[in-house]
Amino acid sequence: MELIENSSVGSARGWLIGELSHLVEIPIQTIRYYERLELLRKPHRTEQGYRIYSTDALECLLFIQGAKAFGLSLDEIKQLLDLQVVHTIPYATFKLMVKQKLDKLDLQIQELMTQRQNISQRLDLIAEALPDCDITNFDLTQNPLLNLISTSSNSIDLEGTQRDHTLFSDLSQEVLYMYSVGRRNFRLINLISAKLNGANLSGADFTNAKLMLSDLCEVSMIATKFVGANLAGAMMSEACLQKADFTDALLVGADFSGADLEDANFTSANLGGANFTGANLRGVNFNEAILTGADFTKTDIAK
Repeated sequence: MELIENSSVGSARGWLIGELSHLVEIPIQTIRYYERLELLRKPHRTEQGYRIYSTDALECLLFIQGAKAFGLSLDEIKQLLDLQVVHTIPYATFKLMVKQKLDKLDLQIQELMTQRQNISQRLDLIAEALPDCDITNFDLTQNPLLNLISTSSNSIDLEGTQRDHTLFSDLSQEVLYMYSVGRRNFRLINLISAKLNGANLSGADFTNAKLMLSDLCEVSMIATKFVGANLAGAMMSEACLQKADFTDALLVGADFSGADLEDANFTSANLGGANFTGANLRGVNFNEAILTGADFTKTDIAK
């Protein structure tokens, strides 16, 4: 692409808008939109009225494209460009903006994973009752699918338990009581932010349970099942979790510092950002687990 020599503006050189659009692969309408937002300076015009864009405009458009690739909004990009106008190179501002974008994405990912798990749990409750094909029936007097959906939407309670709320101040205490009288099935239970620190729940089944932000410090949960459970942000420091099964569990940001995890199973679990500082990891199965950002400082991983 050749620069245009414009005799009416002396030594000025540049591109017509169509040429600039082709050069940076940005539609003409978008370039004009950037001008209206004052991301791009108004170009010089020839005596004939043609817009002539300088190399500054080219550089600005390339900068906008690059910043958008980092997920920045046009408002954020304008802040960066405004700083450059006053001769400030916004290294720190750019870095902070991108980190804030990443933090926001991490939160959205966690929320989506929680939502997905919730939907999956509801489907599991009624999956066996759903045929593999649509059925035509002209004699129906009610909607059986509605009945199934309503069933899955009901709050998940302790299986077969008649709860007496006058006996327990919260569900955590009820779980401990039911465990003490022999119950081990706590599947699908909602124990968000539960206080179970120091409890003995060895051999219990918390498959697909919700245990986000729960306090499980110093618990004894030997051979306990957490298959598909959501334990994001759970605190399990100094816990005894030998042979515990965390297959497919969501453990983003969980704290296992000082825990005994010998022979535990984390197959396909999401352990992003989990803290294993000082934990006993001998014989642990991390097959296909997500370990991004996990801390393994001073861990015992000997076979």
